[in-house]
Amino acid sequence: MPFYSASVSDALAYLLPALITVILVHQLSRLAKTKSRNPLGLPLPAGPKGLPLLGNIHQVPVKDSWLKFTEWGGIYGEVIGLTLLGKNVIVLNSYKAADDLLNKRGAIYSGRSPAPLMADYGGWYYNMVFVPMGDFMHGQRRILNHFFNASAVRKYSEVLTEKARSLARFTYSKPERFQGFNRLHVTATVLKIAYGFKVTSEDDPIMKEAEASITSGSFLGTPGTHPIDLFPILGKLPFWIWGRKFADGVKAMQQGAYNVGLKPFRFVKQQTAAGVAPPSMASELIESHSLPDGTIKDEEIIWAAIAHLYFAGSDTTVSAVDTFALAMMLHPQIQRKAQQELDDLLRGERLPDLSDRESLPYLEAVLREILRWKPVTPLGIPHRLDQDDIYNDTFLPAGSMVLYNAYAMSFDPKQFPDPFTFNPDRFLTDSQGSVSLRADVLNPEDIAFGFGRRKCPGRHLASEALWINMATILTVFDIRLIKDQSGNDILPDMDYHTHLVSHPKPYKGDFVSRSSSALELLGVLQIGS
Repeated sequence: MPFYSASVSDALAYLLPALITVILVHQLSRLAKTKSRNPLGLPLPAGPKGLPLLGNIHQVPVKDSWLKFTEWGGIYGEVIGLTLLGKNVIVLNSYKAADDLLNKRGAIYSGRSPAPLMADYGGWYYNMVFVPMGDFMHGQRRILNHFFNASAVRKYSEVLTEKARSLARFTYSKPERFQGFNRLHVTATVLKIAYGFKVTSEDDPIMKEAEASITSGSFLGTPGTHPIDLFPILGKLPFWIWGRKFADGVKAMQQGAYNVGLKPFRFVKQQTAAGVAPPSMASELIESHSLPDGTIKDEEIIWAAIAHLYFAGSDTTVSAVDTFALAMMLHPQIQRKAQQELDDLLRGERLPDLSDRESLPYLEAVLREILRWKPVTPLGIPHRLDQDDIYNDTFLPAGSMVLYNAYAMSFDPKQFPDPFTFNPDRFLTDSQGSVSLRADVLNPEDIAFGFGRRKCPGRHLASEALWINMATILTVFDIRLIKDQSGNDILPDMDYHTHLVSHPKPYKGDFVSRSSSALELLGVLQIGS
């Protein structure tokens, strides 16, 4: 795995003997402890045979590692065991295994494997992705659950609906820029809810700072898997050891962590003190937690929770909406079926709103298939096993990094027959002409938003945002493939950018207005024009 550049090989030559010694001592200690804690002599989960000292690190690809884990799952089973430089790694390739362990035994599977590179050196220590279980974590989750539980998200219906319609208006003006407009509007939505900021342009400094912050750590891949994460002592070395690009990336992470966390909170704090803060999550919490001495109770917990809303919610929603448009242009029959359901309900008299969601089962099935077909986070954020456990007659040692392979679960033919076909009908049943969602088919949202005590607290907001964008775009537009000069369809590149969050590569689609009445309702045409 290319963790460092060849230009620093001389420096590494001095480090390798020390590193090998550390790994050897660690492995001998680990083996001795594991044997004493496993009196029944149960085997570890099966997996590919690794090398002494290195373990399986040379076998795990840097890019799209979930594909290799899925392949190994077909050989070794739904739970596979690996070692990376002496660290135990458990990969869960089935929903059943993830449900059994991460959900039902969540009390011992909710830790976080240390990721000092991003958390400590990169400045993201406050983000729930890296925070261990404890008061700081529970405080953030309480805040987010209060604002974004299934009932509370209803108060954001107006802003979500207006941002979806604004995206449609922008797309009508320049359809070739749909992906950029989508990112703008998702970011603007989250910043509006979180801080009360009004963002209307991709050139807005707030927008640029926020986007740079989110992408600053993407070059690292899965948190917790870099050698510095596996052996934190390596972080004491100068970062140029790993290459200049790496060193610059760490600096960018530090700035990004400040820009998306403490910086906007301090700005709203000043606005609140001056009595000019617009309504937002931040201003509400500042006012409700202000103490007589001028301080704010649990201030760090508050600004960290608000920052997590943006960090976890914006990039994933952007990816899902991009995938939706891509899927529709590739599957026009499915698109027409969803549009017909919308037309039957709306009758050309209005645009959709979130109160329509329960009345549109086919569109709901499309949403579920979007999340299944192209998982936003193909390999979930690592959990940590905090005490020894036994599962299916195998021994799972405490301290193991536990990865859930969302890709493998989403393409499991036992759960989803013919998994490589985009087919919303898999979620539906038709009884005497009445279409409804099947209760016996796994909802991909139960995979997409994580497991157990680490389940995404903003999942209801993210789901609502995705749905209203889908419903609005389909009401107003036909989404078609663009054509070349000979009239042939130009198929988009289906190879995704894959870091922590998976994104479609840039594509162009033809967004054609379906009717003048829809444009009038959208406000881009005057009635009678």
